[in-house]
Amino acid sequence: MANSKYMFLQISCFILLLSLSPTYAHNKSHKSTPPPIGFQARVDFKGCFNKVYAFGDSNTDIGNAYYLGTLKSFISNLFSQAWSPYSSSESSNLSGYRLSNGRLVIDFLCETLHIPHLSAYKDSSANFSSGANFAIAGSTALSNDLFGHFNFGNPLMWKQNPESILTQLDWFDSFVGERECKGKDEDACKSELGKALFWIGEMGGNDYARLFASSIGPAIVNNQFTEQAVDHICTLALALLDKGAKFLVVQGIPPIGCLPLQLTTCPSNDRDQNGCSASANLVIKGHNDLLQKRLDTIRIRYKDSMVLYIDYYNAFKTILEKHRQYQFKEPFKACCGSGGGPFNYLPNLLCGAFGTSTCKDSSIHINFDGVHLTENMHLHLFDLFFNQGFSTPSFADLIKKKNGKF
Repeated sequence: MANSKYMFLQISCFILLLSLSPTYAHNKSHKSTPPPIGFQARVDFKGCFNKVYAFGDSNTDIGNAYYLGTLKSFISNLFSQAWSPYSSSESSNLSGYRLSNGRLVIDFLCETLHIPHLSAYKDSSANFSSGANFAIAGSTALSNDLFGHFNFGNPLMWKQNPESILTQLDWFDSFVGERECKGKDEDACKSELGKALFWIGEMGGNDYARLFASSIGPAIVNNQFTEQAVDHICTLALALLDKGAKFLVVQGIPPIGCLPLQLTTCPSNDRDQNGCSASANLVIKGHNDLLQKRLDTIRIRYKDSMVLYIDYYNAFKTILEKHRQYQFKEPFKACCGSGGGPFNYLPNLLCGAFGTSTCKDSSIHINFDGVHLTENMHLHLFDLFFNQGFSTPSFADLIKKKNGKF
């Protein structure tokens, strides 16, 4: 019975995605969008949170990198082109600039909560009634001084010197002081922030991608880099908890060794049972293990708060290993790319550049441009995160605590 229900959910989601025209829209509508038809949440999230504050990298950013000017010029220019692969269809009422062909996990979260999609903090015309998104595509957990001092290889679609996670924390502090808690004392401010959901999306992926592409490589990345990256992520988490956050979600890092970004550069004998880079994923596992241990310590210190860890790595791996069950025909090949090789990806000929093209059906691809995921993949990840046991504690427990039943 459980298996039949599970298959029904997957088929329903697939039918939904085929009926949608995925997009990377950048109009200015801020209307609330209902949850996807066919998506059946196991927990009723409606009305649980009226505000969400999001942090992270390109898997969460909805425009800050664009407004900040940290994207390479040709990527930024794509957003204004009618033929852009990142804004190629008729679409929905998404606002902002996403490095995908449609919605991200953070968008599905807002839809399930029945609140408007978040606005990018740097969007001067933004409406922050439902919270704010501080994530920056290309952002690193490690200090940007590290990447500015050394040449860490091809920065892909981002400029050489990235913004760090501390920039996002500075933005949040300014936002709280100038808008969210303006005129409130410290206790009133903490009480207000304690009602919101805080989301720390993937952080650290850009650090490892840059390190792997450098002369350092996955085999030489040592524990010192990992410890510093996790320390900085926990610095952000602790700062938010000290500000009054009571409900905090922290994502781990997905298996970067399964992305075309890594597969095109690693040796052919560096493969695990799924065809991914074994050495790269070993580093990512170490990062996620350390992050979970640090979060355990944080939970002891902040017993009145609920701190969730999202197992992005194993959720991604589950979909990859059962990709046909999830209706993905292309587990590794990018939807948008140069057309060459088994991965349709060249690091010096990125999606949108002259000579690249976009696939006709993105819903059968896990990967969109060799670095980022498709909307369909984000939808399935969202389901696994929220309904299939890939968060600790569960979102059901978080909702119970929010409603005073836990």
